Amino acid sequence: MGDFSEQPQKMSDEELLWLVRHKVRRAIIIAVGEEGRIGATALKQKLGISTGSLYYNLRQMSQLITQDEKKTYRLTEDGLRIYRALTQTSNAQSLPKPSRAVETVSSIFFPLWLYSPIYESRVVAAVLGPLSVFVLAFVLLAGRYELFLLNTAPATPLNHIIFAAKFAATYAVALFMTTLLSPLFAGRIRSITTTLDSTKNSWRNFFAELGKLSSSLAVSFLPLGLVPGLAVVDRVLNTSILSNILLRDTLLILSQTMSILLLSAALAYGKKMRWQNSMGVALTFFYLSTLVGYFKPLG
Repeated sequence: MGDFSEQPQKMSDEELLWLVRHKVRRAIIIAVGEEGRIGATALKQKLGISTGSLYYNLRQMSQLITQDEKKTYRLTEDGLRIYRALTQTSNAQSLPKPSRAVETVSSIFFPLWLYSPIYESRVVAAVLGPLSVFVLAFVLLAGRYELFLLNTAPATPLNHIIFAAKFAATYAVALFMTTLLSPLFAGRIRSITTTLDSTKNSWRNFFAELGKLSSSLAVSFLPLGLVPGLAVVDRVLNTSILSNILLRDTLLILSQTMSILLLSAALAYGKKMRWQNSMGVALTFFYLSTLVGYFKPLG
């Protein structure tokens, strides 16, 4: 995981307190502190949590836990200080493990496991992102639908130039908005000068994260192909699934909801945000889509 080899940004006291209040993160700190150095597989088995949850929480704690050249994890100086404070006031064995039911429900509605491969492997990010874009574009074209932001609508006749422009604009606007709004919602921008200096000193890491975020966005938009895909089924099998306007609109809302949840999980994982903040960014993008669709319908 390349994220742990970079010099992490200094975290505020409020962020550190928030991290250690989380029982899974407390358990991770104590487990790593007890072992001294531990690999991801052993750590996951010891805690009994999913791979996505483990990597998500490790990314959140990059100020407290680092990774060496052998890909094993150890505590930083701040991590050791918090580990000692935790072990003085509590016993590691008394820390409750996450409920299996809660873990299952969370993995369905907040699927971090989808994005851990993207952020842990450059090859996966390089393949999965373009593949997701290709699949969604193919389904839209086959169903004769256009996509702009989170809005999909029939396009008859289909103008391929307009289709490509709206499709590309969707990803460009999403990437711009999420990059701009994520630090604002997370409360991480102290001043414009500090932010610019931080970006200037880590251009390589910035573009690497941007590429991973782009792949994550591509995966998040896949549910928007639900109704266009059914339109293909309608035409090939000569059915009338989408002739029911109420059913069609319900499926459109369902596809948007799924994309919002996926987008929220992608931002929480990639931007190291609390799920409440990442959901705020995702909903802002949804509100923009709704506003654009209201004033300028796709059809």
